[in-house]
Amino acid sequence: MRRSLVLGVGGQDGSILAEELMASGRQVLGLGRRESFPYPIDSPHFAYRQLDLAEAAELDSCLREFQPDEVFHVAAVHGSAGFPYEEVWGSALDVNTKSLHRVLEFARQEQPQLRVFYASSAKIFGPALRGRVDLSTPREGSCLYSITKKASGQLASFYERTHGIKTTVAILFNHESERRPSSFFIPKICKAVSSSLSNPFHREEIQTLSFHCDWSTARDFMRMALRAVEVGFAGEVIFASGTTWNGRDFVQQLFSRHGLDYAQHVVAPDYVESSFFEVDLSDTLRQIDARAREDIFTLCDRLITSPNQ
Repeated sequence: MRRSLVLGVGGQDGSILAEELMASGRQVLGLGRRESFPYPIDSPHFAYRQLDLAEAAELDSCLREFQPDEVFHVAAVHGSAGFPYEEVWGSALDVNTKSLHRVLEFARQEQPQLRVFYASSAKIFGPALRGRVDLSTPREGSCLYSITKKASGQLASFYERTHGIKTTVAILFNHESERRPSSFFIPKICKAVSSSLSNPFHREEIQTLSFHCDWSTARDFMRMALRAVEVGFAGEVIFASGTTWNGRDFVQQLFSRHGLDYAQHVVAPDYVESSFFEVDLSDTLRQIDARAREDIFTLCDRLITSPNQ
């Protein structure tokens, strides 16, 4: 039985990934900051351990004790648009980058065959994407979060070139689930639809609809993460749906699916045209032969009809 270590198991991605790993027949140890795991898994092959990834010695000890065959790093200090990373820079650096270094050092010193997966972010491409986006798109440290993710990708590349440690660095575009915090756009707009269905006079203030976005579901991405490790891919790979939505058009269609006129319920600044981009998934299909499958509207419909799940 393969042994999988999940860093950040208490978050959206980590908890879903743990479920997918269990379904694949692995023994899983999940690490998280919370006192207990918020999404219990009833299996003797799953264990949860409270561990702050900023504590390098504790992480080193855990790696030596558990001796994983694969490590999935999906932990991050991360917030919704406008999050003040300057106020948590030390923690962001510890969790987003330094903890990956500890995993790679463990592999270099004790287990060079270790397979590592690291969840990076499309934010490394900068704040204003335009045209075709693929692995040749220039990288830009446009915020402190993207700086940690960009540095981690370079760190993984260095350890592969210099020490032969194989890491999948997945550049994740927006991905959602029932477990996404309510401060993010998708749960917020789905709650607005749900409230408008029960109250025809409901009005929701939205910061902006003047953007373009590529949305997928978190479960699709975690299945792709597992696929990337199983096929032994090392290097960068993009996780996205390949479908780009204009924010206003997306909201209009979502409300319309439920018989509502978004203009009667959504209050947002005047629309300003934003640059269009489209993610090229040809490299992803060639590298791991996998892609996101579930339509984002299917997830949104679940959030709207079962808002408390």
